[in-house]
Amino acid sequence: MGQAIDEARHEVELTRVALAADIDKLERRIRAELDWKARLRRDGPQIIAIAGAVVVVGVTVLVLRSRFGGRDSARPGAAEKPRTPSVEELARQVEELRAELRGKRKGKGRDADGDEPLWQKLAVRARRYSRQAQAASEHAETGH
Repeated sequence: MGQAIDEARHEVELTRVALAADIDKLERRIRAELDWKARLRRDGPQIIAIAGAVVVVGVTVLVLRSRFGGRDSARPGAAEKPRTPSVEELARQVEELRAELRGKRKGKGRDADGDEPLWQKLAVRARRYSRQAQAASEHAETGH
């Protein structure tokens, strides 16, 4: 019985020594990870390489965007944005159409000048205004 107790005490002592060694090893690892100066010496080249790559990509994006992807108005030769007619312009055109209608009611079909019928002119103008309004709304949605 005395021998079994001695063996158990010996096993407990060996376990304590092993645990103490493991704790010391863990403590050294934690201190090494938390030592920012040593980590910077160890990982410095990798950090510099990553930062350099980020800077190069950023500069490349800015250069390409300024050359090819900038605002349309900033590029030479870019088409101007479609102009939305003012209320006064629209009112003037409506008055012109009314006057034209009054003159056309007497003679149906073509004008005396041989122009197209009034209904064709109205259709063309309505289509033009709808395209301008659609372009203006698309332009407003994109935020340019």
